[in-house]
Amino acid sequence: MKRLHVLGVVVLLSLVVSVVAGAATNPNLKVVIPKAAKAPVIDGKLNDPAWLNASIKGAKVVSDVDNTGSVLTPYPRIAYLTYDDKALYVAFTIFAPDVTKLETSFPAFSHNDEIEVFLQPFKTGSHLQYGVTASGATGGTGTGAEVVVFREGIRWVVEMAIPWTSTGGKAPQPGDEWGLNLCGRQVAFGDQWIAWNCTFGGFHNPSMFGTAIFGE
Repeated sequence: MKRLHVLGVVVLLSLVVSVVAGAATNPNLKVVIPKAAKAPVIDGKLNDPAWLNASIKGAKVVSDVDNTGSVLTPYPRIAYLTYDDKALYVAFTIFAPDVTKLETSFPAFSHNDEIEVFLQPFKTGSHLQYGVTASGATGGTGTGAEVVVFREGIRWVVEMAIPWTSTGGKAPQPGDEWGLNLCGRQVAFGDQWIAWNCTFGGFHNPSMFGTAIFGE
């Protein structure tokens, strides 16, 4: 009887460990990014056909879970993605109760309300981080992005073009896969680190990125 009791405890502990380990595995979310017939104008308005096409074809994702995987934000972020032979284009719409109260005063970009795009070209080697605050200040390891921020009412918009020359110079072809994560920090309305593909920890972890598949 004692042996059966011990065996039961071991089985129970194994199940608990399995659940915990499973919760921290990479969800590896995927998004297929359509190629734009015409590049969007980077003006913060998101009224270009390229963004409409991205939405219709499913190249839109929601970043709404904190980096520990324990809670949803009440203020989700929607991102749209498209590309051409010159650049990757990313647009965020971020909701907030009052965009005039967003935190933008800190010198370090990650101390403010901000978004972050993480890229790992061809899912190998080092990764790049492109950060943009609600005031349009930039940071991170990636450089050369064209960025415009627009704030109005209960939303703020980030529209950006990341040239392939800033990611290593080689543009992806249809079928290529890159590591991708769309993250950021919410400060003014409840401090949370937010991710699309939950990292269960820090954002600088390519093994916990999602996958961008470049389409036609």
